[in-house]
Amino acid sequence: MDDEIYDAVVIGAGFAGLTAARDLAERGQRVVVLEARERIGGRTWYRRFADTDFSIEMGGNWLDTVGNRALMAEVERYDVPLTMSPEAKNHVSILDGVRSTAPCPISRRDEIDLQRFVTETARQVARVDPYRPLDTQGVADLDVPLDEYIAGFGLSRTLTELMGAWIRQETGCHLSQISALHLMSWIPLLDDDVLAIGHTPTHRFAAGTIDLLQRMLDDSGVELRLSTPVSAVIQSEDRVEVRTHAGNVVRARGAVIALPLNCINDLAYDPPLSPGKAAGAAIGQSGAAKKLWALVDGLPPHLLAIGEHDAPIDVFFTDYPGDETDLGADLVVGFSTQERPLDILDREDVETAIRRYVPEATVRKVDGYDWLADPYSKGTWCASPAGLLSSYASALEATEGRLVFAGSDIAHAFRGWIEGAVATGGVAAERLSAILADD
Repeated sequence: MDDEIYDAVVIGAGFAGLTAARDLAERGQRVVVLEARERIGGRTWYRRFADTDFSIEMGGNWLDTVGNRALMAEVERYDVPLTMSPEAKNHVSILDGVRSTAPCPISRRDEIDLQRFVTETARQVARVDPYRPLDTQGVADLDVPLDEYIAGFGLSRTLTELMGAWIRQETGCHLSQISALHLMSWIPLLDDDVLAIGHTPTHRFAAGTIDLLQRMLDDSGVELRLSTPVSAVIQSEDRVEVRTHAGNVVRARGAVIALPLNCINDLAYDPPLSPGKAAGAAIGQSGAAKKLWALVDGLPPHLLAIGEHDAPIDVFFTDYPGDETDLGADLVVGFSTQERPLDILDREDVETAIRRYVPEATVRKVDGYDWLADPYSKGTWCASPAGLLSSYASALEATEGRLVFAGSDIAHAFRGWIEGAVATGGVAAERLSAILADD
């Protein structure tokens, strides 16, 4: 057991945890961060591609430079350089069994129906305040499976599959596993653009997410303990004791729990978490994308490919053209879902999948990471299932005694984005500072 008592212990060294730790330290608090992994970053991870010296993002990556205000404040504070994924110049799609190279592979009838969908969805989105808990807004009628919501518009199979591909790329799950309300809460933050989800990602960190994370950690001066998974959190009237799997005990006057939603219930709590928080965490989030990277020859320059659910990959595109790296071929990033049999670490499997779009393509190397199997994430970026947000949004983010909670999965604005993690980390620091001040 540590003899010293910290002002705050932060559990989790992703963007939420490190934001909270930095902000607490700026307020003069003595902070220790406990991270189960041997690295910082949580569900972001910038590392080398396969056996090369070229680094890529295995998890969260892109950002919106206009809407992501909290994240952009950090980017500007530390003068972190950004870059952009290249704009697509060639297109290929497989929708309703038809392969097309048209940039917009839908009919005029589909365009009319899409506008009808946009108009009605915008009308419903106007009811949603993304900055308040969704269970306080009377929008439970929108907290329904997304496939059911879309089916109500009677769209063609081609248009339905096109929309589904983009949504699965953003959420990493079947449309039945995500709530329409989850995506609707993003739209007011994206210039009220209902079709923003269908835009190719753009801005990214020039030197990877680790660039900003490391600058935040270095600036904070907090103590960091890696490879320190936590087993239990025990509260008394004026203290918190955090017990690790190794049998150590860390004591502090308060704690920030900055864990993925699917991992919150893995810790034992005394006293127990509130019924609402425990129930919401038990439901969890559904995001479990397969994010793949492949070094590919034979692709049209700057390719964007989109596929129906029966295709093995929803979306893939050239993220690093071969003439911009020393890899000798195009490096593409793609997204699939867990119910597909695609093995993203099998070169031949990935090559077969890509050849459905570009028959002459050959794959040299592949890489990826199984976030669903990772015991410290149990999923990728947040996709809230139907019923979660209209029932448990308030409980999931609520303070419990000397425990405050942070993380992208429980954010109100930009849930599932790095922005949500940073914003909730800042709020957690404010809340815990208030508790410590009351002492």
